[in-house]
Order: sequence, then structure tokens, then C-alpha cells
Amino acid sequence: MREDQLSGELTLSVVIPNYNYARYVGTAIQSALDIRWPRVEVVVVDDGSTDNSMEVISAFADRIVAVSQTNVGQMQSCVNGFRRSTGDVVIFLDSDDALHPDIMREVAAAWSEKASKFQFQMRAIDAAGHATGSVQPQFFETPTPQQIREWAITAGVYPTPPGSGNAYPRWLVEKVFNFKSDFVDRAPDSYLVTAAPALGDVITIAKPLVDYRVHGENHGAFLQLDDSRFAREVDVTRRRFNFFTEIARSVGLAVDPEALSRNMLYLCLRAASYALQPNGHPIEQDSSMRIMADSFRALGYPQGFTISQRASLFLWTLCVLFGPGHLSRSLVSWRYAPTSRPRLMKTALNLFKVVR
Repeated sequence: MREDQLSGELTLSVVIPNYNYARYVGTAIQSALDIRWPRVEVVVVDDGSTDNSMEVISAFADRIVAVSQTNVGQMQSCVNGFRRSTGDVVIFLDSDDALHPDIMREVAAAWSEKASKFQFQMRAIDAAGHATGSVQPQFFETPTPQQIREWAITAGVYPTPPGSGNAYPRWLVEKVFNFKSDFVDRAPDSYLVTAAPALGDVITIAKPLVDYRVHGENHGAFLQLDDSRFAREVDVTRRRFNFFTEIARSVGLAVDPEALSRNMLYLCLRAASYALQPNGHPIEQDSSMRIMADSFRALGYPQGFTISQRASLFLWTLCVLFGPGHLSRSLVSWRYAPTSRPRLMKTALNLFKVVR
């Protein structure tokens, strides 16, 4: 179907959950209103902010649906905003991020009735809105939906942006939000990003179409190292994988039970958690040798990384696990807080095509 036909049929809903981000939420709202698409609705849910967020939101009152509620958390805010929306396509935009104007045109150009998710790259910006030079995820080759599904069921992972970097057909959100599971997390992308490969085709648009703000208060973005955060990330990754297994089983898709132990991103988190805070590490009887052995086996499983990227992640894991404490801490900081990387390391990573 051509874009001009889709523009007359598809409505985009941008749902923006907000809590105490008065300094950013206006930019997020304006970016949604500036999308070059004839049918866009913007739903902003303020989750009991104690700053002047509602004053900022109210300035857009005649162009958006504004919801003010007592504080219930990001996940329930997104559910409440989704229930107030009507769009055929839904983007959950974090209130500190911003969409690019042509985002819906790009989705329309890649449109497929089989799609469960459209994902795009995100350009990192700092608190002031200046580009940092980083883009995520980085694609050396654009993955096909078939590759993404295979990686998810055999290695428990696929290259995906966080929340704002995804657009979902309405049926997918309905299905996932209504799925009965014991999995509980604060962020909607934990559910939606995880479930998408099991329920349809994940379409990758290898262009930066969102600004992802890294300012030190994000849940998902590291600006400075926080040792305790790695144990939490290991725990939620394990629970998220169990959720994926449940939802895949519901549609007759078998997931390899050993897949998570091949997930190189999870293994990096596991190594960082074990090296930096062994007493708080959430996996009983884990050890450096077990993590190393799993990482070595993971080298043979494609999961969206080039061979050089997999090799560099394996080498990084070994150095974190077996290097002196100061080296382990520096390596973890350079990986998870990219702004701390020395210039020479950035040059080397580009030279060996580990990052762009």
C-alpha cells in the first residue's frame, strides 16, 4: 500500500508518560506535534509530578489529550495513556526524548501487515540537547525479521533500541498488555520489545529517527557508574527472558532453554555485576569461570553482532573478570558510560569496526 493511501487510513498515537521532567516534556510534546503526518494524536499522562510539569503540559492543552493522575509508575501510566488513545500505530515516547518529524513517513514506507514492531535508531543527546555523536543500536547490516526471530529464540537477544525507538501496531500492544504473566517491571518496553519477535515481524529502519537524551537520571542510560545497578539489570533480564519464553509458548514458538546463557549483552552485565559487587550478585553459585565458559560458547551464536564485535565483548568480559580491580572498574565504566571513554579507545573501536 502506498504512503498516500496509508496517510488517509493510519492514525499515529504518541503516548508520553511524564514524571517530574518539566524541563524536557515540552520538547517531547512539540516533537510529537511536529510529525509530518496528517493523523497524529498526542496523549500526555502526568504521573503525579511535584514540579511544574502540569504547567508545561497545559500550554498544549488545545492540541493534546492531557491526563493528570496520582503517582502509579511508568508502566501503569503507559497503560492508562494507551487506553485513552485510538491510533492504529502507537509510540510510547519518554518525556525526555524527542521524535524526528519524518518518523511516521518512514514507518509507512516500511509498512507490513505482518509487522509486530517497527524499530529505528536513536541519536544520543545530552541534557542540553546537543548530539553526543553516539547512535544506538548500531547496524553494520540491517537485520531481517527472520534473523531477529532466530536470534531471540536461540540467544535470547536481538539488536533493539529502548522504548522511544519503537512503533507498534495497536493489536500488538493490546495483546501484550492483556497477556497474563507473573513478570512485573516498571517499563513498557520490557514487555513490548521482548514479545515482538514471537508475535510477528520486527521491521528495522536503520535511520536515527529519535533523540535519546542521556542526562544521568535515566533508568536505562548510564552517565556515571553505579555498581548496584548491574545486579538489578541481571535480575530483570532473567525475568524478561522467562516472559519471552511464556509468550512464545502461547503462540507455539519454542525457545531454546539455554538461550539466555548465550546472550552476550546479558553475559556482560553478569560479568560486571559479579566483578564489581560479588556479595550482591543475584545468581547463586555463579563464578568467573562459569561466566567465562558461557561467554566462550556464546561466540558461536549470531545475535546481531559482527565477529569482531563478539570477539571484543568476549575479551572485555575476560578482562573484567580476571583483571585487577581498577582495570575492571575502568572497563565497565567505558562500556556502560560511553562519554567516559578515552579518545584513543574510541578511535580503536572504530578502526576495528566494533562501533561506528
